[in-house]
Amino acid sequence: MKNPLLSHRNRLSLLLALCTATTGGAALTPTEWLHRQSLNVAAPGLTKLTLPASTFDSAQPALSDLRLVNAQGQEVPYLLDRDLSVRGFERAPAFSPKSFRSAPNGDTTQLVFETGTTDPLDALDLETSVPFFLKAAHVEFSPDGTAWQSLGSAVPVFRQFGAEQLRLSLNRQKAAYVRVTLDDFRSRQVAFTGAKLLPAPTRAAPPPLIPLGARVTRRDEFAGETVLTVTLDGRHVLLAGLTLDTKDPLFMRRVTVAIREVQGAVSAERTIGSGTIYRVALDGAPARAQLELPLDFTPPSRELLVHIHNGDSPPLTPDGVSASQHPVNLLFLAPAAGAFTLLSGNPQVAAPRYDLAAFAGEMRGAGAATVVVGNVEAMPDYHPRESLGTAPLPDVPLLGAPLDAKDWLYRRPIQLAHAGVQELELDPEALARSRPDYADLRLLRDGNQIPYVLEQPALSRALTLAPVITPDAKRPAVSVWRLALPQTGLPLRRLVLTSTTPLFQRQFRLYEKLTSTDGRAYENTLSAGAWSRTPEPGVPETRVFDLPDRQHTDTIWIETDNGDNPAIALGAVQTVYPVVRLVFKTAETDGFALAYGQQAANAPRYDLSLVAVKLLTSSRNVAQLTAGGQATAKSSFAGMNGGYVFWGALALVVIVLLVVVAKLLPKPPAV
Repeated sequence: MKNPLLSHRNRLSLLLALCTATTGGAALTPTEWLHRQSLNVAAPGLTKLTLPASTFDSAQPALSDLRLVNAQGQEVPYLLDRDLSVRGFERAPAFSPKSFRSAPNGDTTQLVFETGTTDPLDALDLETSVPFFLKAAHVEFSPDGTAWQSLGSAVPVFRQFGAEQLRLSLNRQKAAYVRVTLDDFRSRQVAFTGAKLLPAPTRAAPPPLIPLGARVTRRDEFAGETVLTVTLDGRHVLLAGLTLDTKDPLFMRRVTVAIREVQGAVSAERTIGSGTIYRVALDGAPARAQLELPLDFTPPSRELLVHIHNGDSPPLTPDGVSASQHPVNLLFLAPAAGAFTLLSGNPQVAAPRYDLAAFAGEMRGAGAATVVVGNVEAMPDYHPRESLGTAPLPDVPLLGAPLDAKDWLYRRPIQLAHAGVQELELDPEALARSRPDYADLRLLRDGNQIPYVLEQPALSRALTLAPVITPDAKRPAVSVWRLALPQTGLPLRRLVLTSTTPLFQRQFRLYEKLTSTDGRAYENTLSAGAWSRTPEPGVPETRVFDLPDRQHTDTIWIETDNGDNPAIALGAVQTVYPVVRLVFKTAETDGFALAYGQQAANAPRYDLSLVAVKLLTSSRNVAQLTAGGQATAKSSFAGMNGGYVFWGALALVVIVLLVVVAKLLPKPPAV
């Protein structure tokens, strides 16, 4: 009878002998690779190293340019073991239980599920259409529906303000029956309509995750959400999860994680993961927290955009962030002890094809000596191979064509802190005075245009304004409020009204007062709709009214007919306008300005669109328009021949002529 272990070792020994005999093949030219990392092997045989984030960052996206060479510069075959990172995620699809019943039991509700399976179960997802609740859920399982075994203390289930937690862990138990007991003592009953059962993974769990360095490099507050820019220690890694660190005592938030992408020449965001984070305190129990977002994605850049959706709640105060990645191992058969070098950073080479792939099972199952690879270093005397079709992309152009901006009504200086890729967000004044399509925006320096890419993310800023009650003597039953806007023409997306009155039902109308060409005053309705409130938990105190793109005045009027009811109290009004950015690159930090206010201008066309992907996915500095938000309007006469001096002299001449003509006219007869 054959010994399988002996056969396994014999195959590895044969493979090692084959590698030893063929290692002296064609040598590489290491200087064609941009980066190198050193490693030392203590003894010949099967060797394993876990690739760090720095290797992923310096190599091509699929590690196609990775090469291992010995001290003589000869290529050493290797096997990338990355299948293990995802094997544990394979599972059968979720399914409905065989039967389900819900029954009240004193101050609790019991949900009993007959699973209809004898296979291990990973979790149970409750189903309900109720939009707002928080419950403590105690989970038990049973082989026969009679003898029950607890899975631990009660856990929270909830749905509030877009965040939800309806998944209950079953810890891979074989459960013919599952019972969920919900605490109804301090809250009303919730109607659950069923559940989905998640089978346990069909293969062994994956190897442990390894930490990935991450830090919050920027935080922006927008209307109803916080956006964190998270910078990872490396791109192209097999990202496994992200964990937020916050000391906020009690909260529930929906969180989405996105990356920047370019579609055409327009920047966009693609969501790569989402979930709910929370810290909830149940009655008589310490607070429970879930702060991790599971991910399964390979980011093309180091930056992630983490959107924390706050709704009407105050922003969280995250103290930091941590990340994890799936391990990827590089296995090779070292023919001898000594120094080896790992090469990366060569976009001109294709992925290697080694015979080791036929021995993948043996290599993964055999014991291997572990080595640690050194830091990434620049390759001395780096010189890429010269060949057709492999030239690198051009760099981002820094200058555009000259522009005489005499016909642009407004020009404002730009403050830059550092050279490099810049992100300039338009403030309300610039948004209001530029064209609706932003085709008149020009970045200038020393009479030349600075090429830019226009970015309009799905984000909004908010301004909080105080409405002023304005009684109408002719209509005493109607409440009217006057809302003064900071600018005429600000492109408002919506108005959010707030009221603390607990019970009412009204029809609201939002309008502006205009004057027609013939001098007739009229009202232009911007939005209208019903708004009702009841004093039940979870009913919001706000009502959102969508608005057209731009208003014609700096005042919005809000009115509602109270009928025979008392007037309601209207609190602060939140106005929401879009985020518009210009993304550009500079080598200097002074002398830059933004020009706008030219209704006849055509949209600029820059060669920058050829490298928009490189620009829009780069790390950015924040540029700012001059503080105070006051633009300096340029007279339309200022750009004509002679400028202000000429027109001032002309006005003086006209005044003198009028005086002379007045003296020449006959005087009226004395009375």
